[in-house]
Amino acid sequence: MTQRFRGGAKWAARAAVGAALMAGVIWWADPGKVLGGLARIQPAWILPILLTAYLGMVISCMRWQVLLRARGIGVSVNRLVFYYTIGYFFSAFLPSMFGGDIARSYIFGRRIRSQVESFASVFMERLTGLTGLVLVAAAATALNHRTIRAAGLLPWMLAIFAGFTAFLLLVFSRALAARAGALLRWGGAAPWRDKFIAFHDALLSFRGEGGAVAAALLHSVLFQLLTSVNTWIVCRALCLDIRFLDIMVVVPVILLVCAIPVTPNAAGIWEWAFMVFFSQLGYGAADGTNIALVLRAKNVVVALVGGVFYAFSPGGAGAAEGGGR
Repeated sequence: MTQRFRGGAKWAARAAVGAALMAGVIWWADPGKVLGGLARIQPAWILPILLTAYLGMVISCMRWQVLLRARGIGVSVNRLVFYYTIGYFFSAFLPSMFGGDIARSYIFGRRIRSQVESFASVFMERLTGLTGLVLVAAAATALNHRTIRAAGLLPWMLAIFAGFTAFLLLVFSRALAARAGALLRWGGAAPWRDKFIAFHDALLSFRGEGGAVAAALLHSVLFQLLTSVNTWIVCRALCLDIRFLDIMVVVPVILLVCAIPVTPNAAGIWEWAFMVFFSQLGYGAADGTNIALVLRAKNVVVALVGGVFYAFSPGGAGAAEGGGR
């Protein structure tokens, strides 16, 4: 009970920080301008926003399916969209924009009866997604380098490219995994050590699946492009004239910033990042804030659908499907 209370208190503290940050961003951007901008939203663009968001989920699940097939696990795209949407629901309560991946991995792992394979596939799905994000950001930076330098964003981009490259080297390092496993030597840690080693072995197996990884990366690039298109549609809905190349540059940076686990669903961090980065490109603080708020509203809609899926599915997470090792 005490542990549960502490967990609840910790979540409440994070949520309070997120609410305070969000309120601070709106105050800084000017509440009148924020409300005035939201009042100009064109209803005709709402359906395209939702449709492109759904198409993005389908592409992500196609990427996930490719990686699962490489491990001998066959699951339909529609079923994966089901789990992916449930992940959105849990992201509303977990730190960062990617917190729902943990819940998605666990729930899907129960269905295929292998948590190791589930976590490895979800981790690779997200890793190839981040790789596609970095590739799109690099291309946009090359095409828009003058604006990037003028806005002072070039150091951010270079830091992201260098940091992500280092991260990839660490993730796929056998030596580092062996050292991490050696740290878990006490008796009670043995099961965790075995699971970690099995997970890392499953992850490393993808190095021999060049075709699957290449296909996943292609889906990732398409997804990131569609994410920029979705953001551009939001800008059109808000009657904002923002260059598509600018969106391609800042959205990947914002997504990476929001991966930092600070507040539930990156509350406040998301709005702050949109306000700051779009302001650096010369747009109004209220413009960036409004883009963030509309995108968050879209995510809330998807999360609510995921909550319905989770609540009304047999066993709380849908019928079992597929098989694992």
